Amino acid sequence: VSCNIDTQDVVLSGYIYDSESEKPIPNATLKIENWYYGNSPDESYTGYGLYDLTTDERGFYSVNLDTSAMINIWVIKEGYQKEFKSEKRPIKNEKINVYLKRVN
Repeated sequence: VSCNIDTQDVVLSGYIYDSESEKPIPNATLKIENWYYGNSPDESYTGYGLYDLTTDERGFYSVNLDTSAMINIWVIKEGYQKEFKSEKRPIKNEKINVYLKRVN
């Protein structure tokens, strides 16, 4: 029995915050890689999708993914350090909040 199973109809969402003030960060850029197995004969990823998102005025982002096995997220905002998050085997309503540190 394979443990490498895609999750269908994933809604990935969350907020981007300033790590010190804990205030939301609007207009932050998210680069998302969404990997999936599909009908892989050898339990390796068969494909991926790339998504470019921008947070709204509340620091919120959301994207619908048809199928997912692993999600990589890079968050970029001028004046802050770039941040990376990864989630294997996401759930249907995957919430990932990210806290960015200011550049000194």
